[in-house]
Amino acid sequence: MDRVPFCLVFCLFLLVFSSVESRGQKVFVYDFSDGLASSSDSAPALKPLGQEGQYIEEVLPELGKTKRTVYQFEANSGLQFDNNQAYGFLNGSFTIEIYFRLKELESWKRVLDFKNRKSDNGCYIYEGRLNFFNFATGEKAPVKPNEYVHYVFSREAETHLIKMYVDGESKVEFQDPGDEAVLDNDQVLNFFQDDLIAKNEASPGAVALIRMYDRVMTPVFVRESFRQLARTIDAPSTPVPKAEPAPKPESANLEQIVVVAKAPPQTVEVTGKVFNGRTLDIPVHVDVLVNRINSDSVIARMKAVEGTYRFQLPPAHTYRITALSPGFEPKSIVVTPGANQGEEKTLINMSEESYDKPIATLPFSQSDSSLTDAARTALDTLTGFLESRPDLRIKLYGHTDNVGDFDKNLALSRQRAAIARAYLVQKGVAISRIEERGYGPSRPLASNSSESTRQLNRRVEVWAEPIKR
Repeated sequence: MDRVPFCLVFCLFLLVFSSVESRGQKVFVYDFSDGLASSSDSAPALKPLGQEGQYIEEVLPELGKTKRTVYQFEANSGLQFDNNQAYGFLNGSFTIEIYFRLKELESWKRVLDFKNRKSDNGCYIYEGRLNFFNFATGEKAPVKPNEYVHYVFSREAETHLIKMYVDGESKVEFQDPGDEAVLDNDQVLNFFQDDLIAKNEASPGAVALIRMYDRVMTPVFVRESFRQLARTIDAPSTPVPKAEPAPKPESANLEQIVVVAKAPPQTVEVTGKVFNGRTLDIPVHVDVLVNRINSDSVIARMKAVEGTYRFQLPPAHTYRITALSPGFEPKSIVVTPGANQGEEKTLINMSEESYDKPIATLPFSQSDSSLTDAARTALDTLTGFLESRPDLRIKLYGHTDNVGDFDKNLALSRQRAAIARAYLVQKGVAISRIEERGYGPSRPLASNSSESTRQLNRRVEVWAEPIKR
């Protein structure tokens, strides 16, 4: 029985797309047969993100036993499209078509990032469903781990209407009034690499095809595109579908009803309010995260709006909802929405940060002021914390055990604090934010009766306090 080779199908694609482009539309095609370069003369090459991927030959299911070169990438790596080099190709209406697979699909896995890793908002696969965080989630779960999927995303510039398709079928449709799917000043579109604010939100995988159009493609065109791609040797007698007529300008389709994406069925709306437990004021900046207790994976997150948060969560699971805000202690509550609940209301009472204990303790060796590996690690972590908290300053209090001369131990404790301070300054912390003192053996943390407890006294404690303005 005759089999239709992929090269014939692909040539038909090129014929269709070249005829469309001849009508004034541009199409950038990346099929990885020539590395990251595009088969379109005017298109810039893609750039690798994170760990550079590999080109491998892989059998693609929609193409029978035909092997194709694909770009295989590791977790939190991927590809980048430079819109500046493309002279603003994606600055108006656009459509992005991808044929790819992801190895892991639990929780959130990034597909498209429009803000160059500076925002959580963007395209994900969430538990196998199409998702644009945090506005809409598809109702079905059509995407499976390690299986190739035909994925299309479009945004119409005038109406701000976003449409998302899987395997030729429309799954999500909503409006984007905040321009979350518009490139920011960096003018780059990232594929598959996440921002690392929450871990494990990117998956290894492979991509076989990327196409970008400088307009919104109609549902008929998207469906036909998948049909062409999905032709397999299992149906050899089926004639190759003819290309649909060139779609009318999108302005002719504006009479279509705009449907705001509904929440997934069989979910409970968990709403809540975050407030300062002492003053009842609303904290200005609050991040709210939802963890599933049994896996401890972050499944949802958002910034509270005037202290209010809202999540759609599947019932009969237990979740930890955590509020994070500068100047406050992290606060978590646990909820288990019932299957028959339409809504569950919650409150998170936050406490202002107290500074009655050290935020870090640096260990030191006997009679030594040099930084241990554990002390360096703690200081590196502290550097990142201080970058995020310009409202705080710190005090370094040096201590020793009681072995040896008191005056020498006092000098050693001061030296330990000074070395810790010098390390932080070298890392970029302003010296004006750091105070140091040495107390020698006068403030033991534990008994000096044995070596195992004396080593707890050889330390520098890091205390934080607000900067008075």
